[in-house]
Amino acid sequence: MTNAPVYDATKQRITELVQGRDPQTPVAATPGWSVKDVVAHLAGGLRDFVDRRFDGVESGEWGERQVRDRRANSLDDAFAEWDANRELAEPLFDTPMGSVLISEVVQHEHDLRAALGVPGDRDGVAVRAALTKPLQQLDQRMRENDVPALRISLEHGDRVLGHGEPAGTLRTTSFELMRAIGGRRSVDQIKALDWDGDPDIWISSLALFGRHRPEPFEE
Repeated sequence: MTNAPVYDATKQRITELVQGRDPQTPVAATPGWSVKDVVAHLAGGLRDFVDRRFDGVESGEWGERQVRDRRANSLDDAFAEWDANRELAEPLFDTPMGSVLISEVVQHEHDLRAALGVPGDRDGVAVRAALTKPLQQLDQRMRENDVPALRISLEHGDRVLGHGEPAGTLRTTSFELMRAIGGRRSVDQIKALDWDGDPDIWISSLALFGRHRPEPFEE
């Protein structure tokens, strides 16, 4: 099943969300970026996926380069580029890269919602789809590093990460899990979730990009 409809629906929500808003509104979830910068990153990042250009992903320079290169552009420019790159990216949505694109766009939708004070769409198919690739990556990482298995209990069912019998359980929502593993929650916020077992066993493994947010982030 293609990921394109989920991506396009999320893109449309973002378009409607930011229309008529101040493009320079700071986005606290992505420090140093404005609303315009986030859209520019989504546009530029999509082209990088098309071109298979992933240098600087681990350091964060990947996204910073996209934003920096488009500082002089307007929000309308960013949306025009995003539209053009969306056409180029069509073949990607039926590949494993499609689930990565979903994770990226949905996470940033909620970054923008938090910045603009318009929460919503937290319990739909998009958020669940945005967890597909991250959970696969976390499962692989835990297995490779011999981290004890963890059962994650979400509103639509359970998932075990890692190998063997689960040594603990985390009960949360798909939205909170997406934000936690995507670097939008601090260590203390993650520890405050509903755990059976010592969360310290899994905290570092749940940082998809190698780090959690240094300070709490409320939305």
